[in-house]
Amino acid sequence: MPSDPDIWLHIIYGYLHDLAIATYLGGAVAMEFVLGPAQGSIPPAQAQVMGQKTSDRFLWLVWGSLGVIIVTAVLRLEHLGRLDWTWPFFNSGLSLDQSYGRTILAMFLLWCVLVVNGSLVTFVFRPRLAGKFTPGTSAAQVTASQTAKMQAATWIQRLTRVDLGVAVVIALMGASLKWGGLI
Repeated sequence: MPSDPDIWLHIIYGYLHDLAIATYLGGAVAMEFVLGPAQGSIPPAQAQVMGQKTSDRFLWLVWGSLGVIIVTAVLRLEHLGRLDWTWPFFNSGLSLDQSYGRTILAMFLLWCVLVVNGSLVTFVFRPRLAGKFTPGTSAAQVTASQTAKMQAATWIQRLTRVDLGVAVVIALMGASLKWGGLI
């Protein structure tokens, strides 16, 4: 029978893990179904400022959630005795010949997709949305910049939708672990 500190650690890890997942999913749903439509109903200059300010805050939540998710996942696996810190790292419960292990691997790979998409949004597409024009900017430069910004915004929207779908799949796969896994 596990001791009281072990039970409390399991509860704390689970709570933080679930809270991080809920934060990620809730934020993605709000960005997709609340902020996106709201931006379409206000003037473009205001929509740009609103989008920038909200996405700045949302990115802090995204990166914080992704970090907490992976740390608490590793701690939970270790606490459950499924992860060992000596080679080959995984005990029999995480081997790929069992559904539980395959589901964990699939969830980790999908989490990596979220990290890659988040990196693309944060470090590639968001910087393209920033920037103001100087007084000597030509009309061709303005047009090129606006086109690049529209393309970046389109990619951000696509990646956000993909992330929402991937996060829902990960959450469902995580819930399936209670019954031994999905795959």
